[in-house]
Amino acid sequence: MKLSLGPLLYYWPRQRVLDFYNKAADFDAIDTIYLGETVCSRRHELRPEDWFALAAELGGAGKEVVLSTQALIESESDLKTLRRLIDAENFRIEANDMGAVRLLAEAGRRGWIAGPTLNIFNPVTLALLVDEGASRWVVPPEMAGENIAGLRAGMPVPIETEIFVHGRLPLAYSARCFTARHYNLQKDACEFRCLGDSDGMLLRTREGEAFLTLNGIQTQSAKVHNLLADLPEIAAHAEILRISPQSEHTFEIVTLFRAVLDARLAPEAAFEACRALMPEAPCNGFWHGRAGFEHIPAGTALASAALVSIPAVSAPNPVSSLAPVVAIPRLVRLLPAAVRSRIAQKLRRARFPAFTVPEPLARFNAKLPQLPATLALTTALNLAPEALLPRAVLSPLTGRCVRVRVLDAGFSLDFTLGMNGRFRPCRADVPADLTISAALRDFIALALREEDADTLFFGRRLHMEGDTKLGVLVKNTLNTVDWNSVFAEVSG
Repeated sequence: MKLSLGPLLYYWPRQRVLDFYNKAADFDAIDTIYLGETVCSRRHELRPEDWFALAAELGGAGKEVVLSTQALIESESDLKTLRRLIDAENFRIEANDMGAVRLLAEAGRRGWIAGPTLNIFNPVTLALLVDEGASRWVVPPEMAGENIAGLRAGMPVPIETEIFVHGRLPLAYSARCFTARHYNLQKDACEFRCLGDSDGMLLRTREGEAFLTLNGIQTQSAKVHNLLADLPEIAAHAEILRISPQSEHTFEIVTLFRAVLDARLAPEAAFEACRALMPEAPCNGFWHGRAGFEHIPAGTALASAALVSIPAVSAPNPVSSLAPVVAIPRLVRLLPAAVRSRIAQKLRRARFPAFTVPEPLARFNAKLPQLPATLALTTALNLAPEALLPRAVLSPLTGRCVRVRVLDAGFSLDFTLGMNGRFRPCRADVPADLTISAALRDFIALALREEDADTLFFGRRLHMEGDTKLGVLVKNTLNTVDWNSVFAEVSG
């Protein structure tokens, strides 16, 4: 099992970068080093010539060196830099956007690496990239371990797999620079404020809890993704483990991973030792198919479940998450099997067109009592199966009032989760702990996972006020809806 250093995601002064990689060159536990600017083209402490020279030095020290491309190409200048990397035939390339894939294919380059931002989630996509010349893929950090195993089993030929095992999770990229915005600066006149945040800028909620990390145009998790305790399960599903550089203790963390891989240290002991080396608390939810910010301790029912008997993924199901939101009454089970199968097929093919509720109807709705609509919502929530709304995960909502404002429809629906695990309307005198506002079509897109909450939030189409921790819980629950199990219940 090899260990790699992923590309440096933060903006450090030039000498600090050089010192870091000089140390990496002499560090035997590291096998592969990724170099290059992947986040923001305005970061010019090192230019392409500098990365090439550094790559030659590290290659001479016996390291496998890979040049990583930028994840978000925005200008002709970005394309020019990308072409220069592609032309550097002495080094392998990690392609982090499809433009890089196209240029590599046109240049006839083989043996390149499909980066994590290509978002490869099924064997058909991966096989397509292999045909174009990819010989390794880096798993998207959001992918659960069992899905990695299934995808690998569904490949016609084996492919080298690399898993991100330590570092803050890259969650989103934007054309806007949120670090510059924090300082009331324009992106093109940002004064390179990222140089002052060697591990990004941590955001906290009003309650003081770590929420997100801003890193220029990149949004990261606040918690640190750490799979040290999960290494026994990971070993069967990857050839390379990726560690993302941080400003302090990177090499101590690499040492802990190597000690576990060499069976010189128990995974749990290494994980406990690693806690003191991380800038924030650990998380590993994505690996276990849960919300990414969760931490599933080793030895629990979820963490200790062996990743065996995982069915191979024979073909992708790109529309499985685009079914309409429905509650499934038990009466469906009384229908003939052929009828249930046809219903499930229709649900999978269902599409909602874009629409806006007419303004006169919205004004009329606003004058109506909101209780009937709230009762309809809570009834649908209570009828939803566990696969859609896991009550244990939603237990923090117990006794808390959630207000859903459907902006274009004129509705404001207040509900809570009772002690009996059932949803019910809030009393009129209870203030809302969390208010979620969006247009009706955007709520549908979020529920069906046509769009994620971060996209809607940063696009100013989704607004959250109040207890943001509850908001993250609701968002992540929607993002983990298992529509396939719902269809199985309908058709089976």
